[in-house]
Amino acid sequence: MEASQEKSLNLKLPVVLLLIISILFLGGCGGKREADELAYVLGIGIDKGKEEGTYLVTMQTAQPKSSGGGAAELDNWTISVETPSLATTTERVAEAFDKQPFAGTVRVVVIGEELAKSGINEALDYFQRFYEFRRTVYLVVAKGKAKETLETELRTRQIPSLSLFNTIEGQKRQSVFPITRLGHYLTVLGRESQNPLIPLVESIKSGEHGLFFLDEEAQEILIHESAVFEDGKLMATLNDQETKGYLWLDDEIQSRILEKGDGNGLKVTAWVLSSKTKYKVENIEGKMGIRFIIKADVAINEIMGTHEQMDTKRWQQFAEELKPLLVQAIQEECEAAVAKSEKLELDFIGIGRKIEIKKPKYWKEIKGSWPQGVADIPVAYDIEVSIKHAGLARNSPVSPQENGANGGSHTLQ
Repeated sequence: MEASQEKSLNLKLPVVLLLIISILFLGGCGGKREADELAYVLGIGIDKGKEEGTYLVTMQTAQPKSSGGGAAELDNWTISVETPSLATTTERVAEAFDKQPFAGTVRVVVIGEELAKSGINEALDYFQRFYEFRRTVYLVVAKGKAKETLETELRTRQIPSLSLFNTIEGQKRQSVFPITRLGHYLTVLGRESQNPLIPLVESIKSGEHGLFFLDEEAQEILIHESAVFEDGKLMATLNDQETKGYLWLDDEIQSRILEKGDGNGLKVTAWVLSSKTKYKVENIEGKMGIRFIIKADVAINEIMGTHEQMDTKRWQQFAEELKPLLVQAIQEECEAAVAKSEKLELDFIGIGRKIEIKKPKYWKEIKGSWPQGVADIPVAYDIEVSIKHAGLARNSPVSPQENGANGGSHTLQ
């Protein structure tokens, strides 16, 4: 028994010694970088360089200011370099900065318009390969140069890339432009049945696009409209109405304002409280098509053009009269998006993808003609609007006051 234990100990001893030696040669944290050695990159802009085959890359970093104040403040460090590849950008920036750029904090990538038209897929190759970049990074296309967008002197003095990020995050509460993340773009890019869509961004001054602010010399960054891509190239842009139509059809409306008039002076605006879009691939007028089923709950925000004093019964009747107007407002936006898709012969709505999911056999028959074949697919709509309430008042302040039991109330009781 003792001999057996001694033999076992002799066998284990070399293994233990080997483990001890291995531990002695292990480094503490390979490749570890201290926090104060890093430059935290918030945004990256990519433009075509002056020289053929080069990129002009703008890197926007933020560093905490050294101050004794309680609130955290950030210094905006922005630098642009011309480089033959995006991977060498960090090396070039290191020549000018005393800190190492860290891409794990990138929130938004701005693509210049000229580069977008010539093709962005090669430029994005680096972003999908380098481990520091997250696939949740937002993509936007600049009207003009990405460099100029990231160098915008905002009236709020906020760092432009941080302002872009906050605006996109806020879009989740106000659905007016599409949200495109790097991962989503790459996913759609791999489909034969859909064209990617990326929102457009531009720097504006006071008075442009109907927006005014106190400092007339300062600028704001506006995200509106969207860009349609085919094989990585910007092929066309959608206006605001077409973009909103796409959002309805792709079930991306969470909340927003609807506005519609009846042509006779009555005008109503409503706040979309919630919505849901479904679809069916079915026979429409003797041909395989797609039917979009949209349901929206709204609250009335504003009624103009009527001075009628309404009691509860009359209001309920009037609300029913408003529903067709709101249905029409939604359908007009959807029809604008579909008409643009058919005109461009580009399927940014994803009609082909929806057919592929619901009717895979039929998709195999028509995919050879896609996306041009999108123009041959009939589209129908079933839209239902439910008015949940009229806000805090039933009648307008311009409605005549009435006394007595039959008089309506300006406020809901």
